[in-house]
Parts: sequence; C-alpha cells; structure tokens
Amino acid sequence: MEWFETLKTLELESYNTFLIYWFIACVLNAFYLHKSKELPLSNRMDGQVMGALGSIDKKTGWVLMEIPVLLVVGYFFLQNQAGINLSSFLSVSGVMVAFFIIHYFNRAVIYPQRIKVAGKTMPVYTMLASMVFYIVNGYLIGHYFGQLKEYPIEWLYDPRFLIGAALFLFGFFVNIHSDNILINLRDEDESGYKIPHGGFFKHVSCPNYMGECIEWIGFAIMTWSSIGLVYAAWVVLPLFVQARITHQWYVDQFGDSYPKDRKAIIPFWV
Repeated sequence: MEWFETLKTLELESYNTFLIYWFIACVLNAFYLHKSKELPLSNRMDGQVMGALGSIDKKTGWVLMEIPVLLVVGYFFLQNQAGINLSSFLSVSGVMVAFFIIHYFNRAVIYPQRIKVAGKTMPVYTMLASMVFYIVNGYLIGHYFGQLKEYPIEWLYDPRFLIGAALFLFGFFVNIHSDNILINLRDEDESGYKIPHGGFFKHVSCPNYMGECIEWIGFAIMTWSSIGLVYAAWVVLPLFVQARITHQWYVDQFGDSYPKDRKAIIPFWV
C-alpha cells in the first residue's frame, strides 16, 4: 500500500503541515464540545446525539478504543528503513515514548479491569471517534520520535526534561489517585451518584482530568516539541471543557450539599 509506505517515510515539512491542520481540528473539537455540552464518556447525561450509532459494553468499548494507540505508536516508533528496530527504545526518544506508553498501558489495559461499570454502556460513536483520535496521534508520536527527532544523551539532564518529567509523574499520580477514589466511591451493587471526597477532590470536581492535563503539559515540556504541544492541546482543551460541564452537573445534582469552594479543574480558580 503506497499510502502506508508514505506514512512511514513522511518528511518533517509535510509532517508539520499536517500537524497544523490537526491542531485546528483540536480547537474545533473543543468548540463543539463546549457548544453541545456533551460528555462522550459519561453516563450522567441523557439525550446525547453521540448515541446515534448505538452503544457497547463500557469496559469492552474502553479497551477497544484505547488499545490502538499502543499498537500504532509502537509500530511507527520502531520502524526504520530496514524494518522493525527494537533498539530504538535504547535512546532518549525511546524514553519519551516510554512515558507515553506507560500512561496508555494503564488506560488501555489496567484501568478497564478496575472500573465498576457492570451493565453500563458507551456510545459506539464515541468509541470509533476515540479510535481515530488514538490512531492518528499514535502515528504522530511514533513517527516523530522514531524517525524525525533525535535527542543527545545530555537531554536527560536538561532542565526542560527534568521539569517536564516531574510534572508528568505528578500528573500521573494525581490521575490514578483520583481514579481510585471514583472507583471506590460505591460498591458494585450500589447505584446512584455520590459526592467524591479526598485527595484533590477537596479543591476541584475533576482532579482525574486535572492530573491528565498536567501529565501532557509535562510531556510537551520534556520533549520540547511541536507534537508534544499539539498533543497536550488535544488533551487539555476537551478536558477543560468537560470538567466545567461536569462541575455544573455536580452543582445542579447536589445543590447546597456540594462544596461551595470546589472549582472545576484548576484549584482556587476555574
């Protein structure tokens, strides 16, 4: 397939041109979410147009939509002119990709086995749209760090890498810790909604989103790259919008019982 071979040999100029269009798509997607007030992965809101294609078991759908990013980023990162090259991981770029893979291994493999979603579904449209998102971004990350960018070993001591890596790990911790609170909020046989408490829920309604935003801002800093910036935008903008919608849902649902000083996603501010 000629187009597939083109993807494997895409040069930096063409890559950056596509990245510009991909960033524009990111902004348009965030604007759509803001106007539609939709929460693609939530069961809390009814009447969403995203249900037009039907639904799928939530745990199954989650695995199917997240797994492609691991396969695609690994494949394109390991490619070179001679084929698959496993030694690519023994490089500074390999360290960058390892951070990426650690996050998505948790999201695609570990997290779905822990969530209590028996009987719950997600829209098929959401699953398919997310698969496209992950396939495209998996390619962009894998190809850039595998074929287009080389870092000197000294980059591992650069302040940008150290600060970015620290932010990534902190965000990863906040994300997982917040997920733990949500997962254990009610027993398997319980239904209905509760107000989460503990950790960064003291300050914001969506610390899981906050942690993920911090992760990818850290990734953008540690890689100091255009794809790092664009990927951070693809995560931060939609999650910022969805956090504000979710926060308002909590306020409407629980009224005076909901903590008055709790913000949506940025402590003490938004």
